[in-house]
Amino acid sequence: MSKKLRIEDLLQSSLEGAELTPSPESWRAIQHKLRWPQFLRFRPGSFNIYYAGALLLAAGAVVLLLAGLKSRTGTELPEEHLPVLVPAEETAGDRQAEIPREESHNMGPAGTDPDTSSRASQAEEDPAQPEESPDPVARVEEKVPEALQKSGVLAETASFDPAPLSYFTTSIQTGCAPLTVQFTNQSVHATSFYWDFGTGETSREENPVYEFKKAGRYLVSLTSDKDGTYPAVSRSLVEVLESPVADFRIEEGMEGIDNHVVLNLVNYSSDASAFAWNLVDKESADCSRWSSVEYQPTLQLNTITPDSRAVKLEVINENGCSDTAVQPLPLVVQSSETRIKFATAFSPNPSGPGDGSFAPGSRRIDLFHPIYIEVPVEYRMRIYTRRGELIFETREVYRGWDGYLHQEAAPADVYVWMVDGRWADGEPFSMHGDVTLIRNSYW
Repeated sequence: MSKKLRIEDLLQSSLEGAELTPSPESWRAIQHKLRWPQFLRFRPGSFNIYYAGALLLAAGAVVLLLAGLKSRTGTELPEEHLPVLVPAEETAGDRQAEIPREESHNMGPAGTDPDTSSRASQAEEDPAQPEESPDPVARVEEKVPEALQKSGVLAETASFDPAPLSYFTTSIQTGCAPLTVQFTNQSVHATSFYWDFGTGETSREENPVYEFKKAGRYLVSLTSDKDGTYPAVSRSLVEVLESPVADFRIEEGMEGIDNHVVLNLVNYSSDASAFAWNLVDKESADCSRWSSVEYQPTLQLNTITPDSRAVKLEVINENGCSDTAVQPLPLVVQSSETRIKFATAFSPNPSGPGDGSFAPGSRRIDLFHPIYIEVPVEYRMRIYTRRGELIFETREVYRGWDGYLHQEAAPADVYVWMVDGRWADGEPFSMHGDVTLIRNSYW
């Protein structure tokens, strides 16, 4: 019986010792399937994913180290060693793209510059040639590629002009009206200035002085410019406070209970809360013990000193602002002992005679009458012609001569007067003088 053979054994015996070689297409397909598993498998002797990761980490560490050294070196380098100033937004890649490859300088053997070597040899051959400029900036600029010079980067950097900055100060920011303010300009990099004071008025002065006349809050602005470009503006607030207005009138009034004539000080001030009254001399200095803080006081004539010439009123409001008014006295006291005064001339009323009476404190020019600082308790006045003829007499303290004699107008002339009496303190007095009668038909 014959032995049975399997197909596997028959195929093995027929192929035993044969060498099978895959086709190129089959071999590329096999390599493609084996490449990625081999790359992921850890084998110390072959390049795989672990070697690639190690290389990436090493490259990152080198980049960080070089960046740190560059930043430190950049802060320590002196300004004259900086080769070229370029804008911050320009990247290294952009600069490299602008430099033509054929114009870049190649280094020769052993790190030497062939251009430098050629220049050195040329200097040895020609000793009369001047030495190279020692300026490091000049040497660096010689190596700047022509394309970079033509791009305008160096020109823009060399002509860099900072924009102006606007700033100013004020001598005072808050004060009473009218307020005068000195403005001090502290702007930099500017050649022209424009001020707006917030009142509708402007100025182009560099350091103006301005007066704010009315109360209010004003926003002052300064525009600083250079050649019409890059204007800069700064602002400051000035507050002007309301001021009071001092005003009054002096009116002669009735005599007081002690027979002294008084001056009524009539107050017309506005926006004031406090008042201070004083007598001043011709230099506007206080000259009397008299003073008052009343709103509307009275001034007795016997308190006026001989050097007093005016009454001064100073007013203050709630803002602390003040104002002052001065009014001259209606009479001048010659001495502290003078209690009664007489005019040196008068012009009678051409319309006819009168009774000669006058009111206390009045100063009529159509009557010859006394001006009382103190009213006497006894009084007599007599008027004589230059020949000694008595033409007028009275014992009334508020009656004067009207310039008429027996209902007829007395002639224009010089007349002599005499007055005697007694004061309230019992002291007698006696006075005399002359007065000129002036006729004026157009009175």
